[in-house]
Amino acid sequence: TGTNGNYSWTPPTWLSCPTCPTTTSTPDETITYTVTVVDSNGCTASDNVTVFVDFEYVIWVPNIFSPNGDGSNDVAYVRGVGVETLTFVIYDRWGEKVFETNDLNIGWDGTFRGKKMNNAVFVYYLEATFLNGASTTKKGDITLVR
Repeated sequence: TGTNGNYSWTPPTWLSCPTCPTTTSTPDETITYTVTVVDSNGCTASDNVTVFVDFEYVIWVPNIFSPNGDGSNDVAYVRGVGVETLTFVIYDRWGEKVFETNDLNIGWDGTFRGKKMNNAVFVYYLEATFLNGASTTKKGDITLVR
């Protein structure tokens, strides 16, 4: 504690101020910091602190969306936390693949071969792997309402 001296936090990753006596850390993963202070007399002290990040790895798909151009729920996205890889496929009621993605940021806009799909219930298949190495498979349906 104290305000005299020069502070250095290492690594500086995710820190609001790596040279301040107090700082804020917003890490994406667990990390250990070392803080070192050198006072005006040249005396040095250091200590370590570990910030533990523990969050639940989850993934889900909405069960309805409305691609009607109103800016709300116009695209069906897979949503999740800690997702490393995914395969998301949507089929129509005859089993024809109408959409596929491997990217959380790419969703289905309710079109197939450039044409708007009619109101209907579609089925999906989802495989995902999380950053911790766990994996999951989900199947379900999603309703398109214009």
